[in-house]
Amino acid sequence: MVISLSSNGDHHALDEARAEVAEAESLGSPEVALAVHATSGPARSPLATLAWIAPGSIWLILFLIAPLLMIVLVSLWQRTPVGFEPFSFTFEAYTRIFDTPVYLNTLRDTIIRAIIVTGLCILIGYPIAFFLARCVKTIKFQIALFIVVLAPFWVAYVVRIIAWLPVLGRQGVINYFLVDVINVVDEPISALFYSTFAITLALVQLYVLFMVTPIFFQLATLDNAAIEAARDLGANPGKVFREVIFPLSLPGVLIGCIFVFVLVMGEFATVRIIGGGTIQSVGTLVNDYYTIPDLPAAAAAATILVAVMTVGVAILLRFSKIREVV
Repeated sequence: MVISLSSNGDHHALDEARAEVAEAESLGSPEVALAVHATSGPARSPLATLAWIAPGSIWLILFLIAPLLMIVLVSLWQRTPVGFEPFSFTFEAYTRIFDTPVYLNTLRDTIIRAIIVTGLCILIGYPIAFFLARCVKTIKFQIALFIVVLAPFWVAYVVRIIAWLPVLGRQGVINYFLVDVINVVDEPISALFYSTFAITLALVQLYVLFMVTPIFFQLATLDNAAIEAARDLGANPGKVFREVIFPLSLPGVLIGCIFVFVLVMGEFATVRIIGGGTIQSVGTLVNDYYTIPDLPAAAAAATILVAVMTVGVAILLRFSKIREVV
């Protein structure tokens, strides 16, 4: 192998690397020699390092850090009849939000709803992912069944929300079954659609795939040697699942929980359409503040929501002990 170097510094670094490899080989350890050879060599130019990290850094700055900073800044600016007065910093927006219990009560209800939906997605999504990954033996059928699970998500988001109307509405399938088929009620139940129950049901249907997908890929990549070892030691199927499969699948469960929790916390379209304006979420409040317009209050409400979501994700990461599992 011919290596072309253009500077004395590079020659000096290469000489040092060769000396380290020769010293390791003299000790009679090929593994150590390979390790030293892989980690030694000329130092990378700072410009090359900057070129490697620049695309990701620019993407994070433009699409994550800058929008968040802008929301925080707007929340601190003075409200005007047509928007806000820039560079006039005040905590008035936060004061107005906390002066009434509406926001705090809505935030509490949103957190509870997100926790319930996340738990239901685990109960529904884990068995589906387990069946696809561990019970279906061939890759062809795994992919085919996964596409079947994915098929409803090819439909537009709003269409999937509105599709619950013929199911939960006064003239929907459920009311028809209860009134005309089994005759357990005399009148259609109007509370099925514009209710917390309907919102929770729709959110589970909308976001359960975000729980199925990471769990499926985590289960599909499990080391079968660990499972076979547990069976050889006399563990029954239930104990194999409890002691081996489920702990090893926790990273996928955690990722799914983060996806579902964050998405449900920021949800407003489903709550607005299926709730019929009678049920609020933090997302709908932010939209209402924006419509008034009260842009600093909308930004302040969004800032608090982001902070709460960050705390929720931090709690998931803290108590899941994901590093110990991995």
